[in-house]
Amino acid sequence: MIFLKNRFSVLKQTITIKFMAIPKITAWLLFLLITSMAGSFAEESGLMTSSSPLKQRTFLDCYQKVLAHYPSLQKRYEQLEQAKARRNIAISDLFPHIQGIASMTTTTDPVNVFGMLLRQNKFTEGDFALNKLNDPNHRTDYHFGISGEMLLFDSFNTISKIRVARSLVKSADLQADFTEMEAGIVALESYLGILLARQTFDHATAVKNQSAEDLKQAEDLNQKGMILGADFYAAKVTSAGIERELNHARTLLKNAYMFMNILMGEDLHSVWDAKGKLPEIKQDIAELNMWTVQAYQQRKDLAALDQMIDAQRIESLRHKTSFFPKIYGFANLNEHTPDWHTGGQDYTIGIKGTMDFFDPSYPGRVKEAKHYYEELKKDREMLRDNITRDLVEELARYETATADHPVLRQAYEDARQASDLTAKLYQEGRKSILDLLNMRRVYLETAVGLDQLLFALELEHAKLLFLSGQLDEDGVRRVNTRLGGAN
Repeated sequence: MIFLKNRFSVLKQTITIKFMAIPKITAWLLFLLITSMAGSFAEESGLMTSSSPLKQRTFLDCYQKVLAHYPSLQKRYEQLEQAKARRNIAISDLFPHIQGIASMTTTTDPVNVFGMLLRQNKFTEGDFALNKLNDPNHRTDYHFGISGEMLLFDSFNTISKIRVARSLVKSADLQADFTEMEAGIVALESYLGILLARQTFDHATAVKNQSAEDLKQAEDLNQKGMILGADFYAAKVTSAGIERELNHARTLLKNAYMFMNILMGEDLHSVWDAKGKLPEIKQDIAELNMWTVQAYQQRKDLAALDQMIDAQRIESLRHKTSFFPKIYGFANLNEHTPDWHTGGQDYTIGIKGTMDFFDPSYPGRVKEAKHYYEELKKDREMLRDNITRDLVEELARYETATADHPVLRQAYEDARQASDLTAKLYQEGRKSILDLLNMRRVYLETAVGLDQLLFALELEHAKLLFLSGQLDEDGVRRVNTRLGGAN
């Protein structure tokens, strides 16, 4: 099971920019260069406002593109086609095998010359002469024929091979279905990452704009000596931290789109807009035993392993009975000519049977097949244990996030209220600019924390669906509707 695990955390770094005195014309050129680079960056990030709106994509649109590109899924499809080909090869043993035969032989061997004369209908009384029998002249034979053989009975050995091949086709098909679900959870995590990064960027942009207005007003008051310089410069430090959060959010949004473009097999800098937002309505959750029951019934990889176990059981029995007799029917039609104009014809029809009285490889083959069968059964037990353990872990994460949601939601509302009230008190002169910007930064951190919690709630629930085998096409459509996309 492959999970794409990426979390959005606050990156703390210090950037020091030193300005140098430069000529005026050089400054203008530098300004134009920076403006051009910034515009290019914004365009690549999908953040530039344009007269033509960006193309919107729902999660379902992205999911379908991921399915079309996902290399692991394409590999599963190829493995499925290989399994189907092996099944057809096994079925072909039920049909007659017919060959065309052509040969040219020249010899002076007395036995072969004698046989050639008989097959070509060229034998005469004179050929009984001892000198001709003992020392014949060389003779050439052109042989053309058709040879066929068909299995009549092999103690159900071929039927067993066909049953094994069919079970392996089902297994490969189920593995492909499971990989489709895997592609779904990977695509969903990346799409949710875009929604999270966008909401974080929106929050950071709003707080940065508010802080810039507050700081501009404070700068005017500072120049007039109406506020303390220490508070003003400390507030500028806080404002710089908010701006860094905005820069970080911008980079996260750009990278989130890039990650999804990689999954969809598109150009890295392809620009589009994700439709929807992180929902706030939490989903009902079942008990652990219900999730495990669903998983044991619907997990495609578990069902695929069951098919492999059944195939190996049949294979093991086939090896045990491989010493039973095998009966074939055969037929040959031949023409022999020495000169391409005249010659003789013959046919042969018969039945033959074979049986292994002693096969030194028999004990090894039987033992190997038996132990491989036992190994697959142990793999099934391990997979069931892993499924249960993963469900326990994901359910614990989801329950924790569910319990945290009302707490963080209230903290977010309190932070917003505190930020608004602090702004009013600042206007009344009862709070400093430093108090206001610190409060705005606390509001930003709380808002981002709530967004991250909503991201976790949605993702952990989707992982529960995946681990229980329910993130099929219908499950993906339900998630798409929940995120704001149309069915």
